Amino acid sequence: MDPRLILVFELGASIDADEFRRAGLRVVDSSDGLLVVAFADDPELNAFMERLKALAGGVPEGRQSEPYAQFFDAINLVRPLSPQDRVTPELASAIREHANDVLRTDVECWHPGTGDRAQEWLSEARTGIEAAEGRVVDTLIDDSAGLVLLRAYVHASRIMDVAELDAIARMDVLPQPALPMPRLYSLSAADLPEVQAPDARSAIVGLVDSGVASGHPLMGAAVLASDAIGTGIDEDQDQHGHGTMIASLLLHGNVEDAIAQGLPLRPICRVVSARVLDANNEFPMDDLWENDLREAITWCANQGARVINLSIGDSRSPFSPPRQMSGASVVDALARELGLVVVVAAGNSRPADYLDAISEASIDEYPRVLLNDGATGLLDPGTSLLSLTAGGLTDAAASGAHSSHETLRRQPMGKPGWPSPVTRKGPGPGQAVKPEVSESAGTLGIEEGILVSNDAELGVVGASAEAGRLLSWDVGTSYAVPLVSRVAAAVVSKFPTFSAALIRSLVLVSTERLPFADNWEGSESVRLEAERALVGYGRPSIARATESTSHRAILVAEDSIPVNGVHIYEIPVPSSFMSPGGKRGLDIALAYSPPTRVRRLDYMASGMEYHLVKGLPLDEVAEVFARVGEQEDRGEEGEDAIASASGLGSNLVKLVPTTQTRSRGTNQLGRRVFHHRLNASDEPMFLVVRNINRWDDDTARQPYALAVALWRDEGRPELHAELQALLETEVELPVEIEIEQ
Repeated sequence: MDPRLILVFELGASIDADEFRRAGLRVVDSSDGLLVVAFADDPELNAFMERLKALAGGVPEGRQSEPYAQFFDAINLVRPLSPQDRVTPELASAIREHANDVLRTDVECWHPGTGDRAQEWLSEARTGIEAAEGRVVDTLIDDSAGLVLLRAYVHASRIMDVAELDAIARMDVLPQPALPMPRLYSLSAADLPEVQAPDARSAIVGLVDSGVASGHPLMGAAVLASDAIGTGIDEDQDQHGHGTMIASLLLHGNVEDAIAQGLPLRPICRVVSARVLDANNEFPMDDLWENDLREAITWCANQGARVINLSIGDSRSPFSPPRQMSGASVVDALARELGLVVVVAAGNSRPADYLDAISEASIDEYPRVLLNDGATGLLDPGTSLLSLTAGGLTDAAASGAHSSHETLRRQPMGKPGWPSPVTRKGPGPGQAVKPEVSESAGTLGIEEGILVSNDAELGVVGASAEAGRLLSWDVGTSYAVPLVSRVAAAVVSKFPTFSAALIRSLVLVSTERLPFADNWEGSESVRLEAERALVGYGRPSIARATESTSHRAILVAEDSIPVNGVHIYEIPVPSSFMSPGGKRGLDIALAYSPPTRVRRLDYMASGMEYHLVKGLPLDEVAEVFARVGEQEDRGEEGEDAIASASGLGSNLVKLVPTTQTRSRGTNQLGRRVFHHRLNASDEPMFLVVRNINRWDDDTARQPYALAVALWRDEGRPELHAELQALLETEVELPVEIEIEQ
């Protein structure tokens, strides 16, 4: 292969890659079906030219169109590969934003099919990089995989010079750790930015863990109180380091970035610390850990905590349906009784246990193996249904920046936004979506068939309780939990009167999907099920949980609903949804805290669900849902029961996931993206909330909360101001009607 024969086909419509192969061209890259990069097997493009001549010959007798007309009509332009084609959008953006910086890049060369020529092309790329005053730190040639790679540091102003080289196929930017290796390991208190006192009105978060080293410079004045709980635990300070690292992530988020910015740090919340783990990070042998857990959570609540961070778990046995686990049942009872938002860890798994062999293939294949392994279920109390369970993500795009020698041979498992290889899978009891949310937990590396765990770039960096060291790093879902607790704490700080259910709803509605399984084989439903089992609804965000924007408005409601009752809300449809172009959609979150009983197979006293209906008057919607119970008595459920009761058809808006899937838990999120504009026949739009009794008292009322986010893509008409004007208050969504079935 001669890289100078590479061509770019700009397409106006999709073409099957086999069509290019039959035309004597080989597809080597593509982008959204609009740009196809191909190279010729022969310099004269003989097969391609034969097709072109056949097209030019006109319509043959007996045919209705020229030969290959559809193929050529889809091609807008054929041109040589340019430097701009070789640079990824992410690298192009980095060049603009960091014009005066040296960028850490991965450079992929074309592989010519033979090792000797591959070495020549690699040498050509190295020479070009060094001529641009760049520095190559490692190279890799893998003939069996067809890979020729270089890791290089190049000034942003010289990237496009390097991209001129014919041998280069692709250049991408890699993140640079905020703290270089010397600072990571030898940072002193004098090197830290000022840590200010938290706002006296900020949320209080209860940390149930190994304690906190309250004298650590990153803690500042954020630790309000601490206590030691459990037999033999007499010291409230952290003797292991786990709790201190958790506290630093809770207070400051990404610690590396926070320190590197050099700006004063102000903790987002305040902390009360209940130490329940000993110096080995374990519960006391002589205690029922469920008792220590109950005492610790209650103590935190008595200190004013409304959010509880549980980065702990029982590793002895993963969840095995159908029964709820003991620690989780304790957490559920306390969350409901004390009105708490509890965030728990999914638990850690070991890739060495679920992978039959460690190889380069494991880098991409581990999520499927993790999903199908029978021993990677959630750990207690990660099955708690009234809590938010946090799974782990990897954010590492590369490895080795903190090592003495940065090597391409060590590859991180997974890609940014993928489930961490140490996370655990759902679903939870009753097939509830678990984990509901996910955050950074770090990943492992693979180097020459061996798992690598001692690479700081692959892990999560936080405060260390070890004498003489201020920072440490580790891998585990424990570290995802405080990053989720931060979001809940931010909501509590801004809206202190909101209930625990509404806080959970706002955390849920802030999540952004993590579509890591979109390219998996199988049906869409299978891919979405894998996504939910490993990363839940997605990654939450403080900004999205606490703020509306001009193109995304959040509406909320809190109420209580009778047993077997129905509430109907009108969702205002902004005029922006009626304008053409782009996308528009809505995300709907519901949370509630029913009574629970661990000895019942039907663990929750009631179940709640919601449906979105458009284009029907309120009285007709009310009549439909008054009849739904009759269909359920016949064994139908969810959309099937509603369809039988009403024949709603297209008036029932399908949300993802389905009603049956999301209503199995107490933390529910449904999404809908409209790719085409709505019209007058789609109004009005109603959100119907139902409470279905399982074993609750017939006179009971179930409190619940809703958060609805309506959004429009940027560059399209705004919607926030219009919605604010339509509603009496900025965020309140009033109930339209209540029906008791």
